[in-house]
Amino acid sequence: EQVILFQNRRGYAPQIECKQCAWVPRCPNCDVSLTYHKAFNKLTCHYCGHTEAVPDQCPECKNDSLSMKGFGTEQIETEVTMLFPTARVARMDLDTTRSKRSLSNLLDNFESQKLDILVGTQMVTKGLDFEHVGLVGILNADNLLNFPDFRAYEKAFQMLVQVSGRAGRKHHQGMVMLQTSQPEHSVIRQVVDNNYRAFFDSQMIERQRFNYPPYCRLIQIVLKHRDARIVTTAAYNLVNVLKRVSTSQVLGPDNPVVGRIQNLYIKHILLKVGINNSFENAKRVVDSAVADLRLNPDYKSLIVYMDVDPM
Repeated sequence: EQVILFQNRRGYAPQIECKQCAWVPRCPNCDVSLTYHKAFNKLTCHYCGHTEAVPDQCPECKNDSLSMKGFGTEQIETEVTMLFPTARVARMDLDTTRSKRSLSNLLDNFESQKLDILVGTQMVTKGLDFEHVGLVGILNADNLLNFPDFRAYEKAFQMLVQVSGRAGRKHHQGMVMLQTSQPEHSVIRQVVDNNYRAFFDSQMIERQRFNYPPYCRLIQIVLKHRDARIVTTAAYNLVNVLKRVSTSQVLGPDNPVVGRIQNLYIKHILLKVGINNSFENAKRVVDSAVADLRLNPDYKSLIVYMDVDPM
């Protein structure tokens, strides 16, 4: 039988850290730490593609002790190969499937049982049907839960159930091993029990309480600029106008999880449009407010776009 190991994080380690002063290398273009890729021996930004060499010592305190924090698919592949030296192991993530035929070759090899263990990101969760997979391992499932998004539990439940479904597809029941530090978490329990109804009911109660879809509709306004001061001022000006002219609930402006990407600072504004209100009218109000904002010469290079019902 074959095994699929799922970890929704590529690379060898999400970050490296100095043991002495806790310095962490960060991307010069984005507000994220750099991920270590052992195959290239490089630090890489997964947002803009910036790469740089791994330092021999901490540039802040000159200490030689740099440690790996966390683990990605590359590290799992390395450790699995060490633990099971006779097993044929492969990895399926963005790094290993960039070329035209690499993905189909990988899938063909796994399908024909030329591989024993497949380590992968969410690419392994969707629509794959392998007859001989008897075990699926989900590593660090908590990463999917602890995300600042009202749909985080929905996405986590969906992904965990989907990847679990890769085991025991044909002739007999498979086994799923789920690694978590929160075994009594409601979503984890609902996944283990395959209790979609309980999950759905709890999410609907929570969304009604805090006025999220399907009890309202959303319009997310995204503003970007190379100058943090300009994008912040523009966002507050736009919020003040919307609160004055719109009947919708206006939230923000606030910073997204990653507040700067490719040297563009980002602000988010969220409108909650009641299901009994005219959504078309709400969109017209937003379009008009944004058009008025663009008339200001200070905002000539400001990037503004709307995401209706963001997923």
